[in-house]
Formats: sequence, structure tokens, C-alpha cells
Amino acid sequence: MPRRFIRHPAAIPIKLCNQQANNQSVTEVTTQDVSAGGLSCETEKLMTPGEAVEVEISLETPPFKTIGHVVWCKSKGNGFLVGIGFSDLATAYAVRMVEQVCYIEEYRQKILEEEGRELDSEEAAIEWIEAHAHEFPQNVH
Repeated sequence: MPRRFIRHPAAIPIKLCNQQANNQSVTEVTTQDVSAGGLSCETEKLMTPGEAVEVEISLETPPFKTIGHVVWCKSKGNGFLVGIGFSDLATAYAVRMVEQVCYIEEYRQKILEEEGRELDSEEAAIEWIEAHAHEFPQNVH
């Protein structure tokens, strides 16, 4: 079956909170990739397809939080690779915008390390958009 959404690599630190009332465990993970329909990440915990999870991305205060659902869970090494889907386009769009913020922050750090230039978030965003926005997939649905 062809992929409905374009996935692209993104290492975004996130927290997953199991939404079962009697077992609210929090797991800190890093995403493997993100698409308009969801994201994937590695975790040490087996997750059940259909399970609701709160996804928290703490790039700004307050952190971005949304509810997703486990779509699939596959064994990988000593843990699991988990696919989390978002059911509405507004949430998918918001996650995509957070992903762009991550890319811009990575760019800001790269420029500091490689060129010694300190950019504020706005300057980094302007430069990143000029240099890389054309590479960022445009379809969100």
C-alpha cells in the first residue's frame, strides 16, 4: 500500500504519557521521523495499537501537547519502534510546525558551532527559510 504522507527524518525529543487512568507512565524518547499524519519513535515499552498517548514537545513554554494513538508497534533491538497517528489535520499541521521549529533550532546551533555566529530565533528562522524551506514537504493531507 503506498504511503499516504511523506515522512522525513526528525530527531525531536518528546515525552509520551500513557492515557490509561490507572497507569499514567511517562516515557522520554526521540522521534525517528515525522509526517503530516503522525510520527515514529523508539521506546523500551511495548505499546498496543489503538492505545491513546499524550505527546508532549517541550521546545517552548508552555510545551506543545496533543493526543495521538498508537498505530503500530514493531520489535527493534531491545525495544520497540512505535508509530503514533494524529486524527485531525489541525493537530498534524501543528506537529509539522513544531518540526520546522526543531530544524530552525538545529540550524541555529550549527551556525554557532561552525561559524561562531550567534543568531536569535527570528534571525535563524529567516536564514533557514531562505536556505531550506523548499526542501520541506508541502503536502499536509
